[in-house]
Amino acid sequence: MLLIFVPIITKRIEYVFSHIFKEISGIDYTLTTEKAVFSNSSQPKFSYSKTPLDNELFFHAEGLLEQAEVNPFVPETGHFQNIITLFPNSNEASALPYDIFSAVFFMLSRYEEYLPFTPDKHDRFEAAQSLAFQFGFLQEPVVDLWIKQLAGILKSAFPDLKFREKKFIFTPTYDIDIAYAYRCKGFLRSSGGFLKDAFTGNFSNFFTRLKVILNITTDPSDTYDYQFGLQKKYELHPVYFFHPGTYGKFDKNCSPENKNIRKLLQSISNHADLGIHPSYLSSGKTEMLAAEIGRLEKASGRKITKARQHFIRISLPETYQNYIKNNITDDYSMGFATETGFRAGTSEPFYFFDLQKNEETKLLIHPFALMDGVYIQYHPATAEEIPEKIRPLIAQVKALNGTFISLFHNNTFCDTPEMRHWRDIYEEIIKFAMK
Repeated sequence: MLLIFVPIITKRIEYVFSHIFKEISGIDYTLTTEKAVFSNSSQPKFSYSKTPLDNELFFHAEGLLEQAEVNPFVPETGHFQNIITLFPNSNEASALPYDIFSAVFFMLSRYEEYLPFTPDKHDRFEAAQSLAFQFGFLQEPVVDLWIKQLAGILKSAFPDLKFREKKFIFTPTYDIDIAYAYRCKGFLRSSGGFLKDAFTGNFSNFFTRLKVILNITTDPSDTYDYQFGLQKKYELHPVYFFHPGTYGKFDKNCSPENKNIRKLLQSISNHADLGIHPSYLSSGKTEMLAAEIGRLEKASGRKITKARQHFIRISLPETYQNYIKNNITDDYSMGFATETGFRAGTSEPFYFFDLQKNEETKLLIHPFALMDGVYIQYHPATAEEIPEKIRPLIAQVKALNGTFISLFHNNTFCDTPEMRHWRDIYEEIIKFAMK
């Protein structure tokens, strides 16, 4: 048992200490504001305040966790043991030269995403606007590294304190934006596709579309057997996020009511967990999300409690508040569409803290660090370069016994000249993660 003195117990303090000690470290702890109780205790203990009470193990507090409102500011940065830090201090009595608890809270709460920013064309908070990108630590799971520093200090001060033994976890995930390139499109969409191919002179597409519709050849985006084969070969436990088929400018999937789509959903459910990939316009729209979840549940016969936003289009706190209203318990949207790395500074799952309401929720956030689109759309690289860029991300998480989540799409594995190399890239990533 660990005893922790704080001048005041706030919801922010409860949240951060719960994450670090209960969720990550597996250590029982008690918070107290009673100086006499703390001073008279002989158990492992430390204080977190502006100044120490006596000669105890002490961590300097900057004051962020005592607040309840959101104020515009940018935290200062520093370095400790070659790791970038936030909220540095010069208090010589402090066991760390930075306020680790404020730093963890700032990153996990996504404090900066509640402040004014210029959204991109999809109304998203861009990676380039994040503190992690601007100061060059987006590719480092700094929260996990800070907690490791804290653990080192506590283990040295209290050798009998038992920390949870963690194991590295690799979780592949798939977004099914468009289940098939040509199948299940219906007469009007298929006719429009044929006309477009003919007018643009794309006769390769024209004849491939025709062969697929006539069941002469396999649909190019039907890569599911390939994925299921990898899952069996490497004993993977993936999560699939299926678009509910709400048609629009950025939503092109087939309806879950289509018999072939229902068959595909059943097959996916037999091999993996199934979640929803809510439509582009659903973020913050309670009734729309509820209808989409109901449509997917009816088609799949599965209860849907996991979600990842289409286009990674999340807006805090509205998107997550919408999830909670619709009984979504696990989100996998915490990452950037344009960059690899750790949007919240961590590889570990963490509970969403609603800064607007100043309270912890039961929505568990599973951050992803790698998305195929980064190297397909935003930072094109060769088949040799991509694994070299990804390995350091995985290696850092493995060294910390964290959780590495990847995000790929079914059409990334198409057996076409322009995409064929991705199968080799993906399997190389899996091998590196699993060895």
